[in-house]
Amino acid sequence: MNLWTITIAVAGLCLPFVDVTRGADSPDLQDLAASAASGDAAAQFQLGRAYYRGEGVAKDEKKALEWVEKSADQGNPDAITSMGFFHAQGIAVPKDEEKAVAWFRQGAEAGSPQSQLNLGLMLRQGKTIERNHEESIKWLDQAASSGDSDAIRTVGQLYFLGDALMMPERGKAYPLVLQAAEAGNAACQNKMGIICREGIGQGALHKDREKAIAWFRKAALQGDVKAQSNLGHMLGAESPTAERRQEALMWLYLAADQGEATSDKTLKEIAMSIPPDLQRRARSEAMRQRLLLTVSQSQKENAGAATTDTTEEKGVE
Repeated sequence: MNLWTITIAVAGLCLPFVDVTRGADSPDLQDLAASAASGDAAAQFQLGRAYYRGEGVAKDEKKALEWVEKSADQGNPDAITSMGFFHAQGIAVPKDEEKAVAWFRQGAEAGSPQSQLNLGLMLRQGKTIERNHEESIKWLDQAASSGDSDAIRTVGQLYFLGDALMMPERGKAYPLVLQAAEAGNAACQNKMGIICREGIGQGALHKDREKAIAWFRKAALQGDVKAQSNLGHMLGAESPTAERRQEALMWLYLAADQGEATSDKTLKEIAMSIPPDLQRRARSEAMRQRLLLTVSQSQKENAGAATTDTTEEKGVE
């Protein structure tokens, strides 16, 4: 899945909402519907989202679009961004990138970081519209400078990886990737590991082996498969230090078991040099780590579900 797809999914219909999960006859939903009918733009947006998600009412994407559009026509910035989302995804309307861009541009010009982010990404990755690198970068940089976490992460990764319109610019990526990594994003923690492993530019700025290992470990402990492979390779499966060698093998086994090709290749190349007892210990540790990661992920999902009604939500799925 590319960066644009991820960001569109995150950006649509994304602010905190009143509790509309208690049924169509609940006082909150009745009050919300009454406020929306009287022309309250915020209530219209929230009612549209309730219909989109089927929270308190039967899921109805056409009614969701109707209420969100009413709100957008009154200038609600979140509704404007969501209208771009509907047209970009083809939800309740034919998929139309030009209309999506028009809505996102309206939101971007009004100062919405998520509209700026989505507009910037569509201008470089759209399939039926003319791509525009310069305008795209302008909006992406503006979105990231707003402090929006989705924008910081996504723009940082774009500069780090590059795309069809630009080569990687890791000097520009560094502050954004660092900010996202410090905020706990595993993919950016892995990228910080790469930056510390390789450095930036001719002087290898930021190159630091132990910092690289520390960043890879942070991401690996969150379940990032690439980081698990990178950590295993950094620690060294043929290290003379027994403890580090066992940990290296553990991460390589864990990554390979999840289909990571580089780890699988390395393990096959060194298979004959791994003592059977070390292999057993490392595999046992990999299984234990996999279980810990599964439990941790389940706890995070349960905690997220328990706080849905009281915390800001960042997605529509």
